[in-house]
Amino acid sequence: MDGKEFLKKTLLQAELNRVRHGNPGADAVRLPLDWGLIAGEHFGHLMAALRKEDPDAIEKEVLHVSAVLLELHDALVRDRAR
Repeated sequence: MDGKEFLKKTLLQAELNRVRHGNPGADAVRLPLDWGLIAGEHFGHLMAALRKEDPDAIEKEVLHVSAVLLELHDALVRDRAR
C-alpha cells in the first residue's frame, strides 16, 4: 500500500479548504476541539456517501475528513509548542 497519492490529495484538499472557506487569522488559532467538531461534521457527510454507495462522493468526503484531521494535528502541534 502506497499512501503517497492519498497524502498529496489530502494536502491539496487542505489547501483548497483554506482558499474556499478559510480565515487565516481564525485558522491560525483555532483550537483542536474546533477542528475535531469540523471533522465530525465531514465524517457525517462521509457516512451519507457510504450509505448511497457513491464511490466519487465517498472519495471526496474521505479527503474532506483527512484534510481537517491534518488541520487538527497541526493545531495539536501548535498547542504543545506553547
